[in-house]
Amino acid sequence: MDLGRVFAGVPRVGVVDGCTYCYARSDLELLGGDPALVPDDLVGSFAREVTDHWSEEQYDLVWRGLAPRILGLLEALPDERLLHGLVFARFSTWPDKEQAAVRDTLRAMVARAVTGGMNQYDVGQLVCAAAHVDRDLTPWLSYLDTLTSADADAGIARLARYWADDLAVGGEPMLWWYPEDAAAPIRDWLHSDALHERLSRMDARDALIAIAQV
Repeated sequence: MDLGRVFAGVPRVGVVDGCTYCYARSDLELLGGDPALVPDDLVGSFAREVTDHWSEEQYDLVWRGLAPRILGLLEALPDERLLHGLVFARFSTWPDKEQAAVRDTLRAMVARAVTGGMNQYDVGQLVCAAAHVDRDLTPWLSYLDTLTSADADAGIARLARYWADDLAVGGEPMLWWYPEDAAAPIRDWLHSDALHERLSRMDARDALIAIAQV
């Protein structure tokens, strides 16, 4: 999917009304101009920054303009903070084609990560980042269950083992809408019939043993 084409029509805001203690005027000018000219480090800083550093009136337009760049950074270096601002950016009000493009891109990204041998920590970061689209992790865990190949089996077994080990020692995912029990969807998925059947078919004993401790 050509994300650049999907988001090409987003209006530019000019100089961004942002925190002048943290960002030089030249940075604020870049952020509000041609997205192709914004350096990667500034794109990442904008996306990861706490949202009170930015104007509520401009934030969604800046985010939409930078969406292809932000999603590219996410795949290169998974970090759930890159998508934490989607609620402040009023994602649910974006044009349907833009919302669909983000969701489709994230699904493809997760599939490539799971089947392509990405380490399980980064896969977990990517799945949790995607959950910020709707502030709900469960649909993305269900999406994992739809991936069917030997490579998907191997990737999901590694992810399940990693999450089980992490939860067993009190870890939990970083979800920036701060649900009361952030680990609950992962715990439910680890004990789901779909995952158990997959791991049993694979004879993934280490993962099954780890899950039994959660």
